[in-house]
Parts: sequence; C-alpha cells; structure tokens
Amino acid sequence: MAICGHCGIVAPTDGTACEICKHPLAQTRLTAPALPADNCWVAVRCGFTCNSCKFLAPLDGIDADGAVDCVHCGLRQHFEVSAWVPALGFAHDIGDLAGPAPEGRCPHPTLWIGSENPYQGVGDAVTFAQLPRNAYSALSIEATPGFPVCAACHVPLDVTVTGPGACTTACPRCGVRAVYALPDGARNLDELMVAVIADEHRTECPQAQRTTTQAGVTALACPSCGGPLRLAGTGRLQVCAFCNASCIVPARHFARNEGAQRPPDVFWILFRGPSPKRAELEQPVPAQAAAAAVAMSLLKPQAAATDTIGNTPGVYEAPERPGIHWPQVLLTLALGTVALIVGWLVTGR
Repeated sequence: MAICGHCGIVAPTDGTACEICKHPLAQTRLTAPALPADNCWVAVRCGFTCNSCKFLAPLDGIDADGAVDCVHCGLRQHFEVSAWVPALGFAHDIGDLAGPAPEGRCPHPTLWIGSENPYQGVGDAVTFAQLPRNAYSALSIEATPGFPVCAACHVPLDVTVTGPGACTTACPRCGVRAVYALPDGARNLDELMVAVIADEHRTECPQAQRTTTQAGVTALACPSCGGPLRLAGTGRLQVCAFCNASCIVPARHFARNEGAQRPPDVFWILFRGPSPKRAELEQPVPAQAAAAAVAMSLLKPQAAATDTIGNTPGVYEAPERPGIHWPQVLLTLALGTVALIVGWLVTGR
C-alpha cells in the first residue's frame, strides 16, 4: 500500500496531493511497512455536534466515559457511548476493504467479492470515506487506511503491542518513544480493536493542569513544576518554558482560531481479523441462494392431479396425468355394455 510519507495516510493512486498535509504525493509517496495479513491500520477523524453551539467539535480519541467537552463553547455534555460501536466497525471495514485491490487486504481464496465491495475506491480515487449519519447519532467519523509515522521525522513508526488496547511506538530515526493505553470502557467497545495511537490515550506523558482564578479565568499549568503554561502553536504536546517538561494539552483548551472551527486531529486504530462488512460480503449471495432453491425444487416430487386447485370462483384448466387412465377406460366399457343391454331389452331384439 502506498502512503504519504509525511503524515502516513494512504496516497491514492489517482491523487496528486495529500488530503491532510497537502504535500505533493509525487515527492512523499512511499510503500507502507508490511503487516500481518489480518492486521490493518486505519486513520480516523471524529467529531460530534455540540448541543449548544451546533458546531462540529473534534474528538481526538475514543471517549467512552459518557461525557464530552465542546472545544468551541466549552459546554460539557452527555455523549452516547454506544455510537462508537458502528463507527469502529465502519473504520475496520475501510482498513480491511479499501483499494486499490478490488477485494481489499485479504481476499477470500475461492469467493470473489470485488464486484460488491463498496470501499474499493478508497485509496484509489479518494482518500477518506465517511460513515453516513442518522438523526439518532451525533458522532461523525471519516476513515482511511495508512500507517502511523513520526510527527518530527516523517518515517514509519515501530509499533509494539504490549497488551489489550496498549502499545508503544518508537521512531527508528530520532528514537522518540511513546506509550498508549485505552481505558477499559473504550477497549470493550470492539473486540477486534487491538490498539490506538492518539494523544488522548498517551500514558507516559502527563496532561497539563487546569486552574481557575477567582475571576473565573481558566489557565493551564505545567504538571511538573506548576508554572504557567504558554501554548506554542497548536500541537497537543507542549513543553514547559520553566522546567522543560513535556505534557499533553487537552483538545478543549485550543479555542477556534480567528473564528474558524478547529478540525479534528487524525488518530490511528489497529484492527485484527476480517471486518464486519467482509464477513457480510463473504456470505452466500442471493443469486447463489436462488440457484440452490431451484435445484431443490427439481428434486421435489410433483403434485398429484387430485391436489386442490383453489376455492376462488373461476374457470380452471383440468389437471392432466400423462399415459392411459385405466379406471376411465374400464368405466367407459362398463357404461357401453350397460347401454347395449338396455337397448336390446327395449327393442326386444
């Protein structure tokens, strides 16, 4: 699979520039490292519609505690955790079935599904696919295949799965390491989800502390020395100017820039095994089921001529039985003989 070497997402065959970093794919396109046949990395962008300001607020990880914060208006609100279940299944579908191969990553040895694969164009003609939203879900998700890369060196990361929902990453060039772990509530949403690489789930780096003054002003403090933390740029990983310690700044502390909505960050999910859509497509198709039904009907005994035709008034074609109907022949002969005898008696001859 070809990916953008700058940000890691798939580099579409027909694409000229990366949809995320906008770099020319002719300069950044490279082949992703090999994975086990049943594993796939998926890059996702998620958000939810705020109940107050109605903006699409980013979700930069799998939030499964039942409450989310809008980064635009600051409202903390209820979030239906079950909305993640179809969203994660969709992300798995994209990682498993995306093109340019018509059957995705792991074709069935005998069954062709390329004609029915709805996602074979992802990675070939388009970059992201979006799960259609319904009126009952506030969650929005886009997904694309790829491979996570170092944010500084832009080379594929070495990823080691250390446990259920946990992994470590290391850059083979600069050596920077990171540790990620999903909370139990998030890990139990999808049994085929192996690990997640997202700043929200980074465990070796503490989160910045939030302090509120008597005037109601909210400020950020370094979790190490307690000094005020000034944000440099929009990166989630910030460095304290006093003690040089690193910390993660929650997404809700990045306000809209000059009135524009902050787009969701890309984070990565590793899945294992066939996706739900592949399992559905590899079931017997309706045409095969119909052919089997026809074959069974040919083996079924034909209905007898005495079967009921119907009770509705009308004209029906008389049932036919092939060959000589001997009871009818005998009845005809008997009636003919009786008629001859009666005629002989009447005429006296």
